[in-house]
Parts: sequence; structure tokens; C-alpha cells
Amino acid sequence: MSAFFNDYYLNIAVMTCLWAALSGAWNLMAGYGGLVSLGQSAFFGIGAYVTAIAFTRYGVSPWLGLIAGIFITTGLAVAISWPCFRLRGAFFSLATLVFPIAMEIVANNWSDLTRGPSGIAIPFQPGISTFIFSSRWAYLVAAFALMMTVYAITRWMHRGRLGLYLIAVRDDEATAASMGIKTVKVKLIVTMISAALTAVGGFFYAQYILFLDPPSVFSINISVQIALLSIIGGLGTPLGPIVGSLVMTPLDGVLSQFFGGGPRLLIYGAVLLGTVLLAPRGIVGTLKAWRPT
Repeated sequence: MSAFFNDYYLNIAVMTCLWAALSGAWNLMAGYGGLVSLGQSAFFGIGAYVTAIAFTRYGVSPWLGLIAGIFITTGLAVAISWPCFRLRGAFFSLATLVFPIAMEIVANNWSDLTRGPSGIAIPFQPGISTFIFSSRWAYLVAAFALMMTVYAITRWMHRGRLGLYLIAVRDDEATAASMGIKTVKVKLIVTMISAALTAVGGFFYAQYILFLDPPSVFSINISVQIALLSIIGGLGTPLGPIVGSLVMTPLDGVLSQFFGGGPRLLIYGAVLLGTVLLAPRGIVGTLKAWRPT
């Protein structure tokens, strides 16, 4: 029993760090650049599937699969996002929503490569070379390192020129362009960074869960949850995604175990609604506003 609870809580800790990293990557686009993408699960799924296919089908090291996944994901991110930059607000979000839907259809139907709805089972071969570990503690260390890497990148962007350019584009793109900021270039850079970090998260997920099927990585629910964590924690703040994940991921685990799908979603929605009404800046933003100067 103690071993079960130990693994259970370790799994929640691992997923808390992973969700924080994924939401932090999304926060770079949405929180700083105003690019509210609903296509993050496509980047996540591509990173996971490229690694899994390379390893199980071709015997390629997952580390090489990770590199390939990053290049493929960033390339597709540029190809898909660039035309969408002409759109604003909800129209941009709806356009990006098509990407994960299309990728799930492709993954379900390209059975020769992805094994379709049957999914891909990754063989358990522990070792650094395969990024597969016998202990969840090793995964927790890796997930924490990924979360802190995303946080460090966000802090760097928050204080740097790129962050200032992104905020200028977010607040008034026409004015930013008139000041000499290359708005499309800035948006492409942050999209590529976000996509690459999300692909790394997909790689981690594949080597942690050791099984993939299209709904588990391309579902729109993943994109929505990634976004909600930043919104609840504090959009456009480096700590927001971490705080959002620290609050919601353990809560989600408890609700899933004790209440199942329906009540869980209602309670989850109530927390989101309460945050929007009582703390529209998110937890971190609200605490900063209350802090005495």
C-alpha cells in the first residue's frame, strides 16, 4: 500500500512539473506575444510520435529522435503559424485549432507508420541512452529540470529585448511595426521556441508513459489544459504556469480518482470560473497587485 501511494504521489509530482513546462512554453506565445494558440497538442504529439517511431520502428536512439522531433515540429510550426499571423484574436485561435485535429486524423489513418488507433507500445529498456528509468524519482528530476529550463527561458525573455518586442506587438502591432520592430520575425521566433519546448515535453511523455495513441497526445483537451494552467496561474508572468500547475494538476488527479469525469469537469470549471471572476490576472498577477509597494 505504501509503495502504491509513493508511486501515486510521485506520478502527480512528475505530471505537475511536465504540465508546468508545457504551459510555460505556451505562455511564451500567449502571455507575451498575444498569440493564443490552441494547437499546442500538435507540437506535443509530434515530439512524442517522432521519438516513439524512430525508436520502435527504426531502432534510432530516442535522443536522436528528440532532435528530429524538434526540427520537424519547429518546421511545421513555422509553416502552419505564418499564414495564421494574418488573423487576430479568436480567429487566430480557431485557425490553430485545426492543426491538432488534422494531426490526430493523420495519426489514426497512417497505420503503417503510427499503428493507428492501436497505438505504439515502447519497450521497457531502462538506461540513460533510452531515457527510460526504473524509478519515478529519475523522471521527477528530469521533469523538474525541464520545468526550470522553461522558467529560465521565460525569465530571460521577460527581461530581454525579445520580451519587450513581443509585448509591444501584443499591445499594438501597428505601432510596433511603425517603430521598426519586425513583427512577423518576432512572432516566428517565439513560435519556434514554444514549439521546440513543447516537442521536448512530448519526448518526455513518450519515454515516461511508454505508450502512445492519437487521442492521448493530439487531443484538443491537452491544448485547452495547457492554456488553462497559465490563465489560472497568471498569464504573461514567469511563475504563472508553475503556480497554475501546482494548484490544478494535483487537484485534477484527486478529482479524477474520486469523482470521475462528470463531477471532475464541473469542479475544474468552477475553479476556472472563480479565478476569472475573483482573480482575472491569475493567482500570480493578483498577488502582485495586492503586494504593498
